[in-house]
Amino acid sequence: MIKIDYKDADNLSDALDNLYTIITLLRSPEGCPWDRVQTNKTATQSLIDESYEYLDGVIKGNIDSEREEIGDVMINVFMNLRLHEEQNDFKPYEAINEVCQKLIRRHPHVFGDEHTDNVEGVLTLWNKVKENVEGHKEKSEDFFEHIPSSLPPLEASYEIQKKLKKVGFDWNDANGVIDKVYEELQEVKEAIAENNQDHIEEEIGDLLFTVVNLSRFLKVRPNVALYRCNDKVKTRFQKLFDAAREKGIPLDKDHVDEMNQLWDEIKRDEKND
Repeated sequence: MIKIDYKDADNLSDALDNLYTIITLLRSPEGCPWDRVQTNKTATQSLIDESYEYLDGVIKGNIDSEREEIGDVMINVFMNLRLHEEQNDFKPYEAINEVCQKLIRRHPHVFGDEHTDNVEGVLTLWNKVKENVEGHKEKSEDFFEHIPSSLPPLEASYEIQKKLKKVGFDWNDANGVIDKVYEELQEVKEAIAENNQDHIEEEIGDLLFTVVNLSRFLKVRPNVALYRCNDKVKTRFQKLFDAAREKGIPLDKDHVDEMNQLWDEIKRDEKND
């Protein structure tokens, strides 16, 4: 057993030190078997999961959930820092120093003599510093070198399209993207008529890519939009499930008309709230 003299902190510095100390103890030989077998990969996978749980709290406006889940995010960030320290890769303060320097360097309009008063100007300055000061110019023959191969397909599509926009390969307005959505949908219909499953899959991919393009063009993160939609459908169908059970309506194909009626009633109730 490890004895710990823990006290709640009343400032950020002590709070962060408490958390890192606890994680260090959990990783020690006398610590927790589960924590000791964590790796950068497993901690990062948990970081992604916890980030989505935090996002869920943000979308729902649940402050208690946000406070808890952002703490869980910090656990996995600090777990990764501890792992790198154990592996003699770098010290936690080195990573934090580096990002502090970067933030100061890439905000010359705040900490220097540059001037801008809009988001577009900020991004221009940011990229200017990256290229001209830090030397992050494209040197590889791979145009998409900096898009991680580990990204989920939805996020990868978004990043690919952002990359294309930087060189001017983009739509002039949203109407062009909407027209493209209809065009790709028609090609899906044609593939269905051919009854060619491989072609259907290809055209569905083109349609999804174009919808992601539309969301990017309208400044909507597609993964967040889909996350909200998933949550909305789950909430609505749970209401349908409860109402059907109360009214004795079986959930099967023979009662789909009754289910559709309940679904429409739930949607109307939501609009009236």
